[in-house]
Amino acid sequence: MPLSADFKSIHYKNWEVYFSQCYPNGAIKLPELANILQLTAAEHADLGGVGFDDLSKYDQSWVMNRMRIEIGELPNFSQEIEVKTWIEELKGFKSTRNFEVSREGKKLLGISSLWAIFNMKLRRPDALQFDTSYVEQFPDIHATEITNQRVDLSFEVSEIFEQTVQFSDLDIVNHVNNTKYLEWCINYIDPMLILGNKIKAIDLNFIKELSLGEAITIQKGVFDNKIGFKISKGEQICFACVFEIEK
Repeated sequence: MPLSADFKSIHYKNWEVYFSQCYPNGAIKLPELANILQLTAAEHADLGGVGFDDLSKYDQSWVMNRMRIEIGELPNFSQEIEVKTWIEELKGFKSTRNFEVSREGKKLLGISSLWAIFNMKLRRPDALQFDTSYVEQFPDIHATEITNQRVDLSFEVSEIFEQTVQFSDLDIVNHVNNTKYLEWCINYIDPMLILGNKIKAIDLNFIKELSLGEAITIQKGVFDNKIGFKISKGEQICFACVFEIEK
């Protein structure tokens, strides 16, 4: 659709945290938080004329490549939060997008993310087909202390779990949605680390897509004050993440 009259280069979206989105302690579930970020980014892209409907005309979609979440405090049930998002850099087929989550003017979380244009027919990165010169970029405004980064895959694995990609894991691009990888890993973390708000940062790398029915292994390793995960299909690592735990 054409550029909306409501489009602004810095976008704000208010959300209310519902009970179904929360852990037993009332804090928002991390995959639900990731979904809110995903929806906020999608709304901003729609207003800017580069949303899913616009890109689908060229068999394209935005997909997540990397994300870093720095956690000060998690929002709780019934609280209203504001998500602020802006583009740090938009170049070629990649875009660095930042988010800040706040409540009543207090910053709770900062997020740095890297997105890519994905051709849904060719199943590979593709060039953006739109003029985006109207989008102001903010290369000097950062939401996190450390930007999104590649996960060091060399950590030693101590536990391995097996599962198969289910239909409920898929999204509109017909591959596993980014929130599902996070959900899978959280299932193998001590719940008290989350309930006690001991997770202070998460780095996520989306390396290769996964599809329905594929058999995968989830490899876990614990090192320093971190918990690392690698999700593989055969010998191919498709996803990696590291949770930084409060010392």
